[in-house]
Amino acid sequence: MSESITTSLSGRRFEESHLLDAARAVFHAEGYAAAQIADIARRAGTTKPTLYARLGNKEEIYLLVVRREAEVFRGWIADAYEKGSSLPLAELAQVGMDPLFRFAAERAEGFELLFRGEKAGDQPGILRREVVNGVTEQLTGLITRRQKTFGPDLGAAADALAAACVGVALQICKHTIDHGGDLEAARRIAARFVESAFHNLDLSSLVR
Repeated sequence: MSESITTSLSGRRFEESHLLDAARAVFHAEGYAAAQIADIARRAGTTKPTLYARLGNKEEIYLLVVRREAEVFRGWIADAYEKGSSLPLAELAQVGMDPLFRFAAERAEGFELLFRGEKAGDQPGILRREVVNGVTEQLTGLITRRQKTFGPDLGAAADALAAACVGVALQICKHTIDHGGDLEAARRIAARFVESAFHNLDLSSLVR
């Protein structure tokens, strides 16, 4: 690939990222219904025709924003779980909670749009469910792998345990944000919950 083409493609990626950053800020501040293409264009330092040409209409832009946040979060989760798969339980719980609370701290606007934003049609809601289901599936995989070593095999109960852990972590994170709390302290609480869930469950009763 020639240098001129590489530069052009790199510049386009940067511009698209800049436009999506502006759109994320406007959707977060105004809500989907009140947000206007003109507001996004103004914040991005561009024009409405340029915005339409590059990203589409308001609903399409909103979906692009939510999809990008979902991809970032999925990447963080995958990295954390890959690194944590061989750790002791206490450390694994800490590592497993880090992506969610880091995402809430470092990409606060993205967190709100991905997990609590207004729905614009069905697709954003589907993306949210896919993200939560994906995290649950990865955690289920970790639980299953650990059970092969420490036993017993939980079977379908592994998925229920993973779903409970993910649900509680999300609620702790949202509650902390709503009350202006310390996300790092909340992360530690969520990690301790997960660790305790593993330690204190009577696993034998789940597989009878």
